[in-house]
Formats: sequence, C-alpha cells, structure tokens
Amino acid sequence: MERVDDKPTEESVRTAMDQAWRDHHHARDQTWRALQMEAVLGAGLVTVDVQFHDVVATTCAGILAVLAALSGFLISLHHRKLERRKFIHIINAEEWLGLHRDDLIPKKATHPGDDKRSDIVKDAAVSAPERLRIREIVNPFRQNTAVFIMRMHLAIMAFAVLMIALRAWRAPA
Repeated sequence: MERVDDKPTEESVRTAMDQAWRDHHHARDQTWRALQMEAVLGAGLVTVDVQFHDVVATTCAGILAVLAALSGFLISLHHRKLERRKFIHIINAEEWLGLHRDDLIPKKATHPGDDKRSDIVKDAAVSAPERLRIREIVNPFRQNTAVFIMRMHLAIMAFAVLMIALRAWRAPA
C-alpha cells in the first residue's frame, strides 16, 4: 500500500478491498469446481459399476471418488477460513473508507411499497461469515451455502462407500 504520513491512501485501500473481493470469489469458484468434479466422479463410479459389474473396478472408482470428496471437504474448510479473513479485511477497509453508515442504505423505506426494507437492512456494513463448525453440517436447521457444500462432499463420500459395499455384497463368491 502507498503510505502518506503512515496512512494508506484511499485509492490503495479501495484497491486492497477490491482484491479481497476477488480472492473471495476465486476461492468460492474453486470450491464449486471441486464439488462439480466430485459429482462427475460419482457419476463415473455408477458407470463403471454398471458397465463392468466388477468389485475391483467399482472399488478403484469408488476410492477415487472418496479421495476427491475428502480433498474437496478439506479445500472447503480452508476456503471458509480464507473467506473469513477476506471479509474481515473488507470490513476494515469499508470502515476506514467511512462506508459503515446507515445513510448509505437507509433503514427507513424510501419508496412506496418498500416497507420491508427497514426490517432487513441493519446497516451498510458487510459482516464476516461465521466460523464453520463440523456439528453445523449435520444440523438440519443450519442452512447456508458453506454448509450445503460440506453436506454434498459428505454425501458423495457416503455414496461412493455405499456403491463399493453393494458391489462387494453382490459379487459372486
């Protein structure tokens, strides 16, 4: 950052905030791509099982799907930590720029029919995402994108293990 009298310039703070948003979006995109790859491997597992009816082939494809889902799970945990850091950085930049003001997004309705606006807008600030705890993944009352993604990783792992078990059970002795 450029500094004048030991203070960053407004432009450098805006640039840093923009970069933090880009980093956040890049990490989220990577997380979704990992989940897509796992889904493709899960579909491939079904294809291998149906085509070959072989416990070794199904097990190999299943292990690949489980490892991908486990990696995706760990990537998602890492990205949630990154997301929190980036949002804290964004919040600090917004605060430094004076963007945490209720007059930027009025709490009161400004147009006829906008009565609900005052209920949903608390202030103009972005808030940091909460820490993701493993127990939240199994809590059906927790619903956000990060929890959904984590549930999908676990579902793909469970599906792959189930496919392997079913193929082993149906294999001729």
